[in-house]
Amino acid sequence: MVDHVLVPTDGSEAARNAARHAIDLVDDTGGRVTALYVIDMGDADYVAVPSDIAETKERIRKKGEEFAAEVCEMAREAGVDCETAGVTGIPDETIVDYAVDNDIGLIAMGKYGKRDPDKPLVGNTARRVVQTSPIPVHTV
Repeated sequence: MVDHVLVPTDGSEAARNAARHAIDLVDDTGGRVTALYVIDMGDADYVAVPSDIAETKERIRKKGEEFAAEVCEMAREAGVDCETAGVTGIPDETIVDYAVDNDIGLIAMGKYGKRDPDKPLVGNTARRVVQTSPIPVHTV
């Protein structure tokens, strides 16, 4: 029985599908979901000129909050407790670290996200999380 599921989200359809599965998993157990968005600040540095970096980082943070809020709205509609978290770092490493540090029982994530929509089986972030996580990972 899993009572706490971490759902990393980038707003992709695969992440929403993983959230649905996570919510179903904890619905009958009284468990909870944490929707996690990882702010990969390397992205902001590549898409902004130096004078716009702070603004770009803020835009990325707000977008991540929206993605996590969407997951929690899905959970609340199903009667499942949900909280959001936002952290900065390298996505795969940060997801695993967050799960370990917060007593997560399962990571439920999309097999590929916005960066890897054309991957036939599994995207880079999901693959690295599966390979390195000491916590079970459910890919959707």
